[in-house]
Amino acid sequence: MTGRDDYEHDDGQVRSIRDTLSTWAAAYSQIYFSRNLLSGLLFCAATFVDPWHGVSGLLGVILANGTARLIGRPAASIEEGFYGFNGLLTGLALGLYFRPSIQFALLLVLAVGLAVVLAVVLRNLSERYLGLPVLSLPFVLATWIALLATRRFSTVEFAPDLLSLTNLGEDLFPDIVELYLWSLGATFFQFSMLSGGLIFVGLLWFSRWAALLSIIGFASGYMVYTTLGGIPSDLHVQFIGFNFILTAITVGGIWIVLSPASMVYAAAGAALSAMLSAGLLALAQPYGIPVLAMPFIAATQLMFFAILIRTDRGALRLVRVAPSSPESNLSRTLYQARRYPDPSVPALFLPVTGPWLITQGPGGEETHTGLWAHAWDFEVEGEEGRTFRNAGASLEDYYAYNAPVFAPGDARVVRIVDHLDDNPVGEVDTANSWGNLMILWHSDSVFSALCHLKKGSIQVKDGEIVSTGQLVGRVGNSGRSPVPHLHFQLQSSATIGAPTLRGEFLHYLTQVRDAVCYVTHGSPEQDTVVTAMTAEETVRRALTLAPGRRWAWSIDREGLRTRETWRSDIDALGARSLVVDGKRRDTAKLSFFTDSHYTTMLDYRGSPKRLLGLMYLGLPRIPFLDDERIEWSDDLTPEAFLNPVANLAREVLLPFFEAVTVRTRSRLSRVDGRVIVSTVLEVDSTLGAATSLPGRIEIEFAPGIGPAAIRAFRDGRLVLTAELER
Repeated sequence: MTGRDDYEHDDGQVRSIRDTLSTWAAAYSQIYFSRNLLSGLLFCAATFVDPWHGVSGLLGVILANGTARLIGRPAASIEEGFYGFNGLLTGLALGLYFRPSIQFALLLVLAVGLAVVLAVVLRNLSERYLGLPVLSLPFVLATWIALLATRRFSTVEFAPDLLSLTNLGEDLFPDIVELYLWSLGATFFQFSMLSGGLIFVGLLWFSRWAALLSIIGFASGYMVYTTLGGIPSDLHVQFIGFNFILTAITVGGIWIVLSPASMVYAAAGAALSAMLSAGLLALAQPYGIPVLAMPFIAATQLMFFAILIRTDRGALRLVRVAPSSPESNLSRTLYQARRYPDPSVPALFLPVTGPWLITQGPGGEETHTGLWAHAWDFEVEGEEGRTFRNAGASLEDYYAYNAPVFAPGDARVVRIVDHLDDNPVGEVDTANSWGNLMILWHSDSVFSALCHLKKGSIQVKDGEIVSTGQLVGRVGNSGRSPVPHLHFQLQSSATIGAPTLRGEFLHYLTQVRDAVCYVTHGSPEQDTVVTAMTAEETVRRALTLAPGRRWAWSIDREGLRTRETWRSDIDALGARSLVVDGKRRDTAKLSFFTDSHYTTMLDYRGSPKRLLGLMYLGLPRIPFLDDERIEWSDDLTPEAFLNPVANLAREVLLPFFEAVTVRTRSRLSRVDGRVIVSTVLEVDSTLGAATSLPGRIEIEFAPGIGPAAIRAFRDGRLVLTAELER
């Protein structure tokens, strides 16, 4: 037992050391918005071209992380390097100006502590009230205060000789290239082309587009600065060149989705940074302090805030996911835009059940125009293709008349009109155009209006809280309504007749030719028949991926037998995933989301050869429906399944067009109580044989077990079978 305990203790120590080193590396890589370990190590190596300088920066990281832990900051924010990189920059900046001594050590402790406290306060204020990241402002303010304080602290010895570090590699490149490398080095307060070269390699390893944006930003800032008469050597001696670079990377692909338009915006941001650098340099020089990263912070915040408060969408899109590399931000943005609702567009459920015909949709030619373009009119169509029986002379002849209307989402009732008479067929009440109605308040500035209701049919009271699917009224023919129908719209206020908002419906079925299609979210157009989805509980239970469950698979891949074990996890925030057990480099993770209507696979990270990857491809999403006629489609990111060369080519081309797409079509069937999901994959690639994905995947589910068998086919031939071990 002792030997096993010692082994586990040693293994725990190794993990602890690894996690500590990873946190330190994150502080370095965060300077360029990266979480890549190798990039962080290369950036770290760049600071040790001068050993004392490197030690000073590392001490800043250690002190910052220690201070953050001391005051109880969340472990996640420490591990991501937010406090560490502010401490790192503070240590590097002060280490450049002062000789090592006890007094310097005390100054460093105080300055880093101040940077951490400022980081806590400024991050809270900036993100809460402005919606802007605070960037490295805490480091700038703490370093300025420390430098100004040393005018009164005479025992902290200034070291001007450190400003002329060994210049390695001069005259090896054209002047503009050397100045670019010098500017990269200045990001970490290095006066060495070797440092700049290491930083460029680290940046290139993290992101090819970030490296290109750095060149675009440097070129733009350099051109503006020198054209207006600035001294080129200011770019590295006065620490301003790196501001152009950081600004371009941030607004070109980190906060704003990478695109041709964002590249132009990045160049404009770098040009603005050049002007701000000159102005701030003139203000700071009389006080003997450098501008540090202030031009980058000011330019970036201004450029980003201008996009944040815009009223029109324009050509630039904000990154709505957790920022990563420009390529990853773009890929995830495109992926989410195809698969999920836009967070800025309200999405509710259909207010009716059964099949309904959209007789006028958004942008309709009759009344859905101008300020009221985003609305839907619902009627019921009979088997004969008409919306009424008999001659359609009376209200009762219309299938929609007196049909129930349901709350499209959880809401509070804020306006009711229920006293107006229904019009005879063919007549309208233009004095009360909206007729009997109900306005519901869903959240913030999102309201819905249900109009032309039957007199006296409203089932709720003003101020009442209603739940999704609750009966609230019945279809009538009041107001400007010649025939019975339901008018539905989203709007930004409780005012009757307020301008409409663009919106979508969630989880509905639509008839497309001879097929019934499931739609996760969308805005149905005129002449579309829609039906609200009703979830089937037995299917939901069969498709369960309950937390804590494990599946041990026996896999036969064309005669090659392997094993793979999955477990279903759920973290503290409720995020769900399937994880492959194994050594660290052999793990794979499939994130997914499930609710009362469907399960959808969010993201796959791991080897393309893992069985778990087939789960992602074969079950991109699955509605809880029990109807073999229904099919649905999806778009998946091929990133995890491309070879390295194809992935690189795809990244380079992605801002302009998608070189590889994976489209799926799925159906569900029931056999002997089991649910089988069959998915056809359609790969469109301009890169040749970029993938070797199967053409069809079948995943079989058993009640109480979840996935029980997986089969993959290529060109009609069975190429993989996987079954649960007994």
